[in-house]
Amino acid sequence: MSTVPLSPISTEQDIPCVVVDSSAAVPPALRSAAPSDSTWDIYQDDRPVGSANDGANWEHGADDEPTVPKLEPLDEDSFRMDDVQEAPRTSLPRSDRPASGQPKTKRPRGRPRKHPLTPQTPNTKVTKGRSKTGCITCRKRKKKCDEAKPRCLNCEKNAVVCEGYHEKTLWKSGREKDEEKQRRKESLPHITLQPIFQGVETPEDRIFFSHYINHLSSVLTVEGQHRNAFKDMLLQMAVEHRGLMHSILSLASKHIDFETPYGSKLLTSSPNVDLPSLMSRSQFHHNAAMEQLLAWGSKDEGAPEQKANLAPRYGQMLCLMLQTAAEGSPDGAHRVHLTAYKSLIQENPPPDKAFTTFITEFFQYRVFADELIRYPDMQTKRLATEDWVPWTEIEPARLIGVGDGLFHYMAKITTIRNEIRANMVAKMDPVVDYTSLYRAAEIDVAIREWAPTWPTGDNRDRVSLLYKQMMWVYLYRTIYPPSTSPLPSLFTAPTVPGAIGSVMGSGAAAGTNIAAVGVGAGTGVGVGVGDASTILPLSPASSQPCSTTLSPPPSGALPPISDRRLSSSSHHPTTPFRSSGDSPPPVGLYPPHHDARISLAVDESLAILDSFKPSDPVQTLLLVPCFVIGCASFVPAQQERIRAAVRTVRGYTGLRNCDRVAEVLEEVWRLMARAEWAMVWDWQGVARSMELDFACA
Repeated sequence: MSTVPLSPISTEQDIPCVVVDSSAAVPPALRSAAPSDSTWDIYQDDRPVGSANDGANWEHGADDEPTVPKLEPLDEDSFRMDDVQEAPRTSLPRSDRPASGQPKTKRPRGRPRKHPLTPQTPNTKVTKGRSKTGCITCRKRKKKCDEAKPRCLNCEKNAVVCEGYHEKTLWKSGREKDEEKQRRKESLPHITLQPIFQGVETPEDRIFFSHYINHLSSVLTVEGQHRNAFKDMLLQMAVEHRGLMHSILSLASKHIDFETPYGSKLLTSSPNVDLPSLMSRSQFHHNAAMEQLLAWGSKDEGAPEQKANLAPRYGQMLCLMLQTAAEGSPDGAHRVHLTAYKSLIQENPPPDKAFTTFITEFFQYRVFADELIRYPDMQTKRLATEDWVPWTEIEPARLIGVGDGLFHYMAKITTIRNEIRANMVAKMDPVVDYTSLYRAAEIDVAIREWAPTWPTGDNRDRVSLLYKQMMWVYLYRTIYPPSTSPLPSLFTAPTVPGAIGSVMGSGAAAGTNIAAVGVGAGTGVGVGVGDASTILPLSPASSQPCSTTLSPPPSGALPPISDRRLSSSSHHPTTPFRSSGDSPPPVGLYPPHHDARISLAVDESLAILDSFKPSDPVQTLLLVPCFVIGCASFVPAQQERIRAAVRTVRGYTGLRNCDRVAEVLEEVWRLMARAEWAMVWDWQGVARSMELDFACA
């Protein structure tokens, strides 16, 4: 007997699959495979009671018609029900029955959609960010990349250049990275980067070069960044001439003060250098600059290469001369370069006219200013001459006094001063002769007629007035030296106490007495003491006269003894004058010939000095006026203002020769306190006694 498996019918319940024996008897209702109502009814009526199909739920279609299973025709005689076996149940859950534990989806309201939406399923997948592996072009364009290799197809479709893909980086430990770096370093060829500028080769050199460009070149001139010859001319030549580059770096290295916050910042910002290496490199550049300059001077001046290198050699002399001011050299080293300039410029001027104008004005300004500190030497010829005429027109002018002719009067006043000094040494009487007085009168007229030519708004216009006032003070202090005769012979002793009045100047202490007014016995020059209506002209910068009407000092107007700036150890004490009574006479702060004109001129000059800001570029021009006005400041308040002005110039320029000027002024003021008026008048001699010979500009 053969058995044929029977497929189960899909109903609501699982129907076991049975195997029908072909030899068993088959009910008549099962013989026909064609579905019909009569057949179905017969099959239902003939169904034995209590069969296995009683609990089955037949599935109905959409028309509520019963679904009749299709049965294979079998042999009725061979079918036996006892041979039917139950099929094993499958463990897979039915897909049409909702899973237990999941809520049934609620049917939405309204008409059903023609195209139903896809039901949303909970997304349990972790969402990743933007892709990092796209091509460079798509990442820049913020487009989706298909990541095709070697070129992105999206880029080719849009006709853009595909820049490829970033190299994939793998994580490596620090040790692996170091080993790879060492292998790569060993595999690379060795190259040497040559310096782009001759002489600028080390980190120290680059510090000096940067300091010159960003700081030093701006404080050496008044123009600032515009028309700066130290950049536009010197730096351009230094690129092609090694000697000039060494001179510039040497100047910059000597100018840096590493004790200031600026210098400390340079050290901390450059970890590869230290102070000893900077000082060593600075000395190297100085020696190299001097070697180049001396090698050029040893050759024939008529050689073609010598003519071509004239301008750089003048630039070297200029830098080395400025280096002495930056260092504050007290041994007169600056005068070596001034002398070399004077001997060379007349026969071999530079071929460039603009550069010739620049160095002529710059050098000649310091030649004239050197007369203020240099003690005359009979064996050495003076550098500044009264008849000096510029060999080229100084236009445009940068400094004051050279192109406009004001410093010509300084040379003439210095000549008179040297003659008076010689007469004082020879103990001649009078020390100021008629010829000197006549020339002084001419100079006074010329100073009054001199007018600055700077445009309105330029601060050099105000500095010009300060220079004009300074020149008048220099002339006045020169032709009124201290007397060589005993003090009582300079005036007639009054019969009334207090007949010697006080001449009050602006800023002077009230009631300060004048010991004597005049030049010397027999000179014919002086101010009448008993003339109560004398009106003296003021300095050239003033417009109002000053009355010198003499009157007795008011009671209590004299300063206390501690403020009279005298010492018992004075070498040349003023002869005391007792008017009456046993009380000591008042002692003055001023020299015998002092009057209100000089005090007013000093106060007006100090007012101009105070008007400039510490960051004003004209601070470069203020050291010479500070020195001359300071030597005429007899009042402590005036001296303190001069100290502040010199400190301001020192802070702006960074030149240490300002410290030498301050030292000489302090010594002159100490001599004023001891009433050593002869030494106060001869401040060149004071500097010589202190062994100070420096550039005061």
